[in-house]
This record gives sequence, C-alpha cells and structure tokens, in this order.
Amino acid sequence: MICYRFAFADGCRAEFQVDELAPAAPPLRSSEGMPVWMDLDAHRCPHCPLPSNQRVICPAMDAIIPTIKSFDRCVSFDKCDLTVEQNGVTHQAHTSIQNAVRALIGLQLALSACPTLSKLRPMARFHIPLSDANETVFRVFGMYMLQQYLRQAGGETPDWSLARLQALYHDIHTVNNHLAERIRAASHKDAAVNGVVILDTFAYEVEYNIQTRLEQLAPCFAPPA
Repeated sequence: MICYRFAFADGCRAEFQVDELAPAAPPLRSSEGMPVWMDLDAHRCPHCPLPSNQRVICPAMDAIIPTIKSFDRCVSFDKCDLTVEQNGVTHQAHTSIQNAVRALIGLQLALSACPTLSKLRPMARFHIPLSDANETVFRVFGMYMLQQYLRQAGGETPDWSLARLQALYHDIHTVNNHLAERIRAASHKDAAVNGVVILDTFAYEVEYNIQTRLEQLAPCFAPPA
C-alpha cells in the first residue's frame, strides 16, 4: 500500500491510500445520475476500445475523481508538504500542489481500468514519487525493454525498435488531453488540471524523443575509461 499525505499552509490535511498490488482494475461503473463530464462518451478518446452508448464512467476519470474533488479549489503553485509512505520507506518533500498531485494522479491512472493507461501498470508497481522527466523516461525504457525480453522468452515477437512504445505514448498523450477537458469541467481552480498537463509533458518526452533520449542515456552504460 502506498500512502500519500498532504499538509497545506492553512492547516488542512488530505490522505490517499493506493494499493499498487491490487490484482486487477475495478469494473466499470454506471454513469447514471453522474455529471455529464464523467460519462465515457463525453470527451471520449478517439482510440478508446470500450463499447459506446453504455452509460458508464470513463475508467480513467473514475480512478482519480476523489483526488480531483479534494484539490478542485487548490491553486497550482501553492505549496504543500508531501509525505509518501511506501514499503517501509518514507519520502518527504515541500513542493507545489500541482507537482504533488501529478505524482498521485499518475499512480492512480496506471492502476485504472483505462485500456491505454493500464499498460503502465508495471510502473505503478515500482512507483517512485515525484520522479522528474529524466527519471521517468529511464524507467519507461527499462520497463518496456524488460517486457520485450519476456515476450521473446515466451515465444512472442519482441519490439526492439520501440515502435509500439512510441504508439503507446501517442495514445497516452491523447488520453491526457481528454482527461484535462474532463477535469476542467469538474474543477474550480487549476491544480488538478495542471497535474495532468505535467504528466502529459512527460508523455511527450517519450513519444517524440525516443531516439534522442536513448542517445543521451548511452553514456550511462559506457565502460569506465
């Protein structure tokens, strides 16, 4: 279990617990009686494989709605004290609310039932709070290369060219944009929206800079002189 604790300047506190070992994403829930921006067909991603006209909640939005409600009146650049407890390790930081929310939302989305974002589930299993763009890109490449090794070991065709990784992050970029539209409809202020925007900048780093990033990482693996 990963526990995110927020302490704000006004003395208010918030706590979220996320089970990164949960065996499966929750089933889709009915959107009957819910605000229209929660319905799957409102702001539906063009590549979404889920059936339409089913009156269900967008699974990505469903995963983060408690977080959105908690931060819908927070301003992005206001500060908070963040404590994350994970597997007996405690991480602490004094950071902007948008940055703290970005870390929590990223974890929740990877564990959601969204057919696109759930492909990042291994990243959630080995979550690193407040990782920056470079750390995220390194972890993404590591996760993907390990997946290809396991595919090859299982008799499947691996993607050593990273073509499917680039396609995945193109889809993630689309999901993030549609999520931001939903969150704008749900929020009074911008902390939660900007948290998704920051996530999307990380997705952009992967999608459009795969070869460049690999070249930048290459010296890390060079033998000592």
